[in-house]
Amino acid sequence: MDADRPRTSVGDAAVIVIVGGGPRGTGVLERILAQEAVNADPTPLEIHVVDPYPAGAGRIWRGSQAPLLWMNSTTADVTMFTDSTTIVDGPIVPGPTLAEWVAENTEELGSFPEIADEIPTVTPASFASRSLQSRYLHWVFQSAVDSAPPHVVVRIHRRSVIEIDDTEGGQNVRLDNGDVIEATSVLLAQGHPDALAAPREIQLSDFSAEHGLTYVGPGYTADLDADVIAEGEPVLIAGLGLAFIDWMVLLAESRGGVFERADNGNLVYSPSGREPLLYAGSRRGVPYHSKISYSIEDARPPLPRFFTADLVPGDGPLNFHEDIWPLASKELAGAHYYELFAAHPERTVGTWEEFDSEFASLSWGSPRLDELIENAVPKAEDRIDLEQLNRPLGGERYDGLDAVQKRIGEYIAADISRRSDPYFSADAAVFSALLSSYMTVGELLRRGRIPAESVAKDVEGWLHSFFSFIASGPPPERLEQLLALNEAGVVQFLGPDTVFSTEIDPSTGDGLFVARSASHTDIVATRTLIEARLPVASISASGDALLRSLHRRGEAVELRATVDSAAKLAVDGTSRICRADNTVHPRRFAVGPWVAGHNWSAAFPRPRTNAGFFRHNDALAAEILGATRLCAFPVASTTRKAHGGEAPS
Repeated sequence: MDADRPRTSVGDAAVIVIVGGGPRGTGVLERILAQEAVNADPTPLEIHVVDPYPAGAGRIWRGSQAPLLWMNSTTADVTMFTDSTTIVDGPIVPGPTLAEWVAENTEELGSFPEIADEIPTVTPASFASRSLQSRYLHWVFQSAVDSAPPHVVVRIHRRSVIEIDDTEGGQNVRLDNGDVIEATSVLLAQGHPDALAAPREIQLSDFSAEHGLTYVGPGYTADLDADVIAEGEPVLIAGLGLAFIDWMVLLAESRGGVFERADNGNLVYSPSGREPLLYAGSRRGVPYHSKISYSIEDARPPLPRFFTADLVPGDGPLNFHEDIWPLASKELAGAHYYELFAAHPERTVGTWEEFDSEFASLSWGSPRLDELIENAVPKAEDRIDLEQLNRPLGGERYDGLDAVQKRIGEYIAADISRRSDPYFSADAAVFSALLSSYMTVGELLRRGRIPAESVAKDVEGWLHSFFSFIASGPPPERLEQLLALNEAGVVQFLGPDTVFSTEIDPSTGDGLFVARSASHTDIVATRTLIEARLPVASISASGDALLRSLHRRGEAVELRATVDSAAKLAVDGTSRICRADNTVHPRRFAVGPWVAGHNWSAAFPRPRTNAGFFRHNDALAAEILGATRLCAFPVASTTRKAHGGEAPS
């Protein structure tokens, strides 16, 4: 399929190949085209986008998903367009948010059967289905292609890339149908590839097969078969993040159960009888915090203040916990107290100016800072406690599973209430400070100031987990549904610090999956286990044959903190792919959630926040174009069949 605009003669064109046509590949493509649109001395350029899934949405956001699977951001908080707050070198190209786009295209969108019932209900505060987001992303992609200046042509290939080989004048990009694209520069933007089974997953799968059990390993939920989970059977489910929410939907409401509002306003679930009994647990023992449902913008403090790349001392490698996290913590706390003084002065002592004049000068964690906060904020519940925020049930002990249900049920109900109440608007300020801090971490990564081992362990591991728990949670209605399912007996909570394992029943010899929580002594054993999470990133064991091949040949390096941790693709500060010989490929780039250090900009950008998504995409587009234009050997023929001859893409 071609997506060509009328153009001048392309002639000998430089060629860029973007491997992956999802949101990130689309974002970089848009920035390349925006920069080329103002190029004072344009030369012919071809851009090939290769993805087996629909361009714009890609695999994760494709439209063919269960209609009950939602986004976890409101339609007003999702955009793919730069705005007046965006600080980039390339042109600002405004466009609608998802909410605005739906409002402008209601009649046309209503003609698509999979979203026809949804469209009349969409508001700026709605959490859209992924099918609707797929339509938006496809439109964004096509709008970018339609904006291409005459000297640029964009071609789309619904294929997979299986190999990239260097040539004297560029790179041969080999597709799974035998075609070869002769490229100048290549960008890898595959998003969330699958991974080959890790040793623990192989062990669980083998144990399951040996004993006639059911084991569902990690994966993107929409790709997995929920029908293998038997009706009415007890099931262990490891994880309480966003993948768990998807499983909750697929195994309850999607099986015919109904949610209704009771007279007291509480949500009540009426089972269909086809649901399993889910026993769910995780390290924290609770789901991600609900999305805030009041205006976050109204509680946005002046940011950044205490944590910017220029304020981090020195110019050498940084220790995350000694050099970075104290500044980030002060940023979060400063935002919290700014909003508390501004919006809730009755809960503080003195003025903000008096508090801030001393707060700004004190080091995070110092006794004087603690004393200052205690004097200015009399109630402990009005102070920020980052450790408690991260591990809300840490150290708690319960008499058994019944007590766990009561404690976690109360916790979730309180979280839903708090995240909808502006009385706690300091939470929204902390959310904004988290976004700002993630941007600063991204800048430190680009400057090369965070050592590789710290990127893998501290940024990709600890910080991303903290950020996701606080800021990337589900819609509040999903947590209401979880409470209703718990009340209906469909979901039971296992408690914090849950460990999942296998055992042999000594009395029968049967194999079982077993869950134990450090918070109580009750044990749950079942014949089914679901791992509710995405695969742990791995380049050497990626499900993407291209990544495995590049790693095997030493043309890609993975960063791993521990044997069992994620192993992401290593790039330098310009997003060029690192090689095993400690060099980088001059015209091969990578971006996305499986690239080391890129979790900070993996989510959809919020409008009017100078989002790192756009700043990174713009800088990367400039690097790719610079490398492509500087190539001494422009490529004349861009696509050929493996057995000779030209072929349309």
